[in-house]
Amino acid sequence: MTLKDQGTRTSKQAADQKLIDGTQQYLSQQASLTVGGATYTPAQIVQIFTDRIASNKAVETATAQKTAAIKADRDKRAATAPVAKAYRRMLEGMYSESPDTLAAFGLAPPKVATKTVAVKNDAVAKSLATRAARHTMGPKEKAKIHGTSASASTGSPATTGDSPTAPATPATPVTPATTAGPAPAQGTTPGR
Repeated sequence: MTLKDQGTRTSKQAADQKLIDGTQQYLSQQASLTVGGATYTPAQIVQIFTDRIASNKAVETATAQKTAAIKADRDKRAATAPVAKAYRRMLEGMYSESPDTLAAFGLAPPKVATKTVAVKNDAVAKSLATRAARHTMGPKEKAKIHGTSASASTGSPATTGDSPTAPATPATPVTPATTAGPAPAQGTTPGR
């Protein structure tokens, strides 16, 4: 029951109770009252509104019980869900070759995903294209890349700043050898 419904029910009960109180206070001395083309005694009118209040309270009680029962059911299902799931899987494993037996448990045999050769080939092609576009390398490809220094490539001995006649030369940064392939897309980082 929503809060709005509860407020409406409460206001209806209060209105019915006011009608009872007013009838008992001002009309209880009357012998009969003509209401809607029928004749009622004040006690019958009071009883009609008393029954309405009792009916309204019964709805509130039933709604509260329903809400409590729904919550209890949800809690029980949540608590026992792992066992129920494992039991279903166990039954599917035991009787996977016997659909009739599984049907007795209300289960169907597990579906096996089948991929065609064309779908598998497309997946491999997409994977390779993505790898090339991102310029990624595996560990074996990375291991083949080694940096070289400028002095090693020219064959001249490296000079140091210890000799008074030779000026000090800054060390040449080591750069990895470039590999053939498409240039990385703009905004991407190579090697990732």
